Amino acid sequence: MLFGVPMLAAAPSSLLIKPKVIVYPFQAGNGSIDREATSRLATMIATEMANTGKVTVIPPPPGTERKDFLTTARAADADYYITGYVTPLGDGVSIVEQVVGATSGIVVYSQSAQLSTYADVNGQGDQLAQFLSIDANRQLSSIGTPPPAPSPTPQPAGGAQANLGSLRGLFHRGGGKAAESSEEPARVAATGTGPFAVVAVEGPAESSVREAAIARLAQDAHGEHAASAAAACSGHSPRAVLSGILALKDGPGTNRTATFELDARDCAGKTLWRQSATRTAASATQAAQRAVDAAASAYLSPARRRAL
Repeated sequence: MLFGVPMLAAAPSSLLIKPKVIVYPFQAGNGSIDREATSRLATMIATEMANTGKVTVIPPPPGTERKDFLTTARAADADYYITGYVTPLGDGVSIVEQVVGATSGIVVYSQSAQLSTYADVNGQGDQLAQFLSIDANRQLSSIGTPPPAPSPTPQPAGGAQANLGSLRGLFHRGGGKAAESSEEPARVAATGTGPFAVVAVEGPAESSVREAAIARLAQDAHGEHAASAAAACSGHSPRAVLSGILALKDGPGTNRTATFELDARDCAGKTLWRQSATRTAASATQAAQRAVDAAASAYLSPARRRAL
């Protein structure tokens, strides 16, 4: 028995749990981004995750809608699923990644990143696989099995540091070439006659901060808070149904940085606007309110959208 502990502590990596994960296509945060391109980005990240050997990647069923992500992951016996958002940013793209535990349905990890090279994309897959392996094995680690050692960030074949500016052709509609308006999100005029309706703000941010974001969005839009889009559209036609995704991370010093993605739809579910804004402030709530203000202002006052 005395030899059991050191032998376990030196156990080979084959004893580690290898979690199963589904990587769903990322959601487009800009009207110029083609859904097929966001699927390719998710596939690249999923491929690199599988290449690490630390996780088992399960392909997502084609056409799975966001509302079905959790039930589909559970049906596939996955331990986690990954979803996120991608928006063009300068010469590359900005992504928000969320890892959800399939058993609990809770976001267990979230991060945002800016990608400009193929190595950046591969690095995201390596980081996500590393996190999932450690998270899945945390109980085993507590009895002496070391967590997997960090892997070096993979480099693209031949060492080429191809810039995602060329790859970004895949992220814009029309012949693989970025449209002239690619820096501006698609915007369709509000269709209803009533006030704006504001529904849930989702994402990994704390519930109190998300509640503050809902209140701020309703204030900015002079809108009415509704329990759901169906409730908002019952009996009258709001100008648009507004919702959002809010993510937080540490900023410089003791500041917090908030990224808020505003989504405006009509009562038929058609997207009228989708764009994110990022702001930093001394507190999470203040940062969230500033990000909401920026995103709402861009939608409600199109002339100011370049301020994002």
